Amino acid sequence: MTIRQTIPASVQQAQATRHRLLIFVGVVLGANLQVLDTTMATVALPRIQGTLSATLDEIAWVLASYLIAVAVVMPLVGTLTQLMGRKRVFLISVAGFCIASVFTGSADSLQEIVIYRFLQGIFASSLVPISQSFVFDAYAPEERGRAMGWWSLGVMAGMVSGPAIGGYLAEFHSWRWAFYINVPIGLLAFGLIYVFGPARSHRRAVQPFGLMGFLLLSLGLAFTQIVLSRGERMDWFSAPQIIWATIFAAIAFYLFGIHSAYSSRPFIARRVLSDRNFMIGFVCLFLLGLQWLSFLTLISPYLQSLAGYPVFLAGLVMVPQAVGNAAGSVLGGQLVGRVHPLKLMVCGVLALAWANWHMSLLSPDFNRIEFYLIVFLHGFGIGIFFVPLTVVTFSTLPRQYRDVGTGLFSLARNLGSSVGVSLVIAYLVRETQANRHILKDYVSPFNEVFRHIAVPQLWDTAGIAGARILEFEVSRQAAAIAYIDDFICLAITSLIFLPILCFIRLPSQGEV
Repeated sequence: MTIRQTIPASVQQAQATRHRLLIFVGVVLGANLQVLDTTMATVALPRIQGTLSATLDEIAWVLASYLIAVAVVMPLVGTLTQLMGRKRVFLISVAGFCIASVFTGSADSLQEIVIYRFLQGIFASSLVPISQSFVFDAYAPEERGRAMGWWSLGVMAGMVSGPAIGGYLAEFHSWRWAFYINVPIGLLAFGLIYVFGPARSHRRAVQPFGLMGFLLLSLGLAFTQIVLSRGERMDWFSAPQIIWATIFAAIAFYLFGIHSAYSSRPFIARRVLSDRNFMIGFVCLFLLGLQWLSFLTLISPYLQSLAGYPVFLAGLVMVPQAVGNAAGSVLGGQLVGRVHPLKLMVCGVLALAWANWHMSLLSPDFNRIEFYLIVFLHGFGIGIFFVPLTVVTFSTLPRQYRDVGTGLFSLARNLGSSVGVSLVIAYLVRETQANRHILKDYVSPFNEVFRHIAVPQLWDTAGIAGARILEFEVSRQAAAIAYIDDFICLAITSLIFLPILCFIRLPSQGEV
């Protein structure tokens, strides 16, 4: 009789549960390395620009290099895990990310920080999808909903808390600590997975690597990220660089589609691309990423430029988003095995639409309680939508394709976030300019209305100071109208989810 056989079954079960919990904490911390770093670096970007004496166009490459690396390497996650094993790839990614973070924080030139950010993106690309695969395989089908609820809670909470942490570090310490802080988090994640992470029990059959498909997809994603990250600064298609990047991206994606359909060695297995639930989930997560980060991107400058919030407080105001996200994720995880998954996702869509619509009804002098409720419900909608979406998306995908699927699933979120941010910022800038052009025609000493109504004395158009104050107010109101239009667009586009969800083939109760 072995020692293991002498241990009571209840003790063995308790040990297994404790090990799963420690693995869960480790992979969530690893996923948060990517999430926190992305948001904190964005907040610290103005301080980095000042330290390096860089222009807006130059400093944009600090974000663009990271996003390009993540987009290019993320589709490789499935192949890498087949070759080296999930645990080894995760440990290498965490260690490499921490080392690259130290180099980034100690960089003294723009060229150095761009190179080190690119390395960060390479190692960060596999953290979220492998983390998701660990959690999905560690739990039985009936427990996956609850587990994915807690996983999404941990990851999404990191994204919401990132701006507050990054703002605090940049304002009261140094922007370099926005990168150094990754090291202790990474060391803890590395230690937990190194000790408790399951080793590969059997060697899986390695699928043939489709080099041509990978190169075409990588080129398409790289050119797409260039267009999305630099389009607004270069006035979009008025710049030859953006036009050529768009053409090259379209050609690369077209050739990738042809190669995937007819090649005997496609980079992404046709079984994955033909799975209806997975492809619908891919599209839905793309749209969810568009909604999610677009809302957060609009809220932060709205609070700072129109409501007068400092950077640190603007980050703290998003705490209701994290609370709502937590409530939605936990509730969705608890109900996904009991309530029809489509009902939960429809509730999430309606919460998103309601939050965006009511944000469009607010003025810069908003009621804080009403604002907190709107932000809370937006986070709640994200949480209660994401959990059943994840479970249903992978319910019909064979296990051997799960690492490939989680890589593509995370890629959908990243692409959706990039597209959403680019669109809402471009629309905000253009609408602000258009609204200002319209409003300034009415703000003039020759407007008869000014002779018949009482206006504040500060708006005295006869003096230079009054004219400048009035011009500032016109710009402020023009921006407020542009924000309203942006939130209305987000409310309308959030309803696109509803017809798409009708095409999901629900799995049996045992699969969910």
